[in-house]
Amino acid sequence: RVTLEPSKTPGGFPTVTPHFFCEGAPESFLIVGERGRVTYTEDDETLNLRSGPGVEYQILKQIEQLETFFVTDGPQCDDDGEYTWFQIDYKGQIGWIAEGDETQYYAEPFLTG
Repeated sequence: RVTLEPSKTPGGFPTVTPHFFCEGAPESFLIVGERGRVTYTEDDETLNLRSGPGVEYQILKQIEQLETFFVTDGPQCDDDGEYTWFQIDYKGQIGWIAEGDETQYYAEPFLTG
C-alpha cells in the first residue's frame, strides 16, 4: 500500500513522495540519508545487523539500545513482507536492519535540530 506524504525540496516547495509499506510490517519511519537509533525495550534486546535484507542472512553485529546509525538505503521488504529492511552504516560496518514488527519498532529516526 502506498500513501503520499509531503517532503522538502531544495527550492523550499513541498513535493509529494510515496510512503513505503511492507504487507505485514508496521508503517515505516526511517529516512534514507538521516540518522536513526535502536529503540529502547524493557527486555534489553539488541538489534541484529545482517549481511542482507532478511532473517536468513548472517548476523554481522548486535547493536545495543539507543545506539545511533546512518541510514544508507531502503526500504526493502523481505520475501514474506513481515519486515521492512534498511541498509545502515553503524560505526563503519554496513549491513541491514529490520525496522520493526507488528508489535514494536526496533529502530526510529534520530533527527537532531
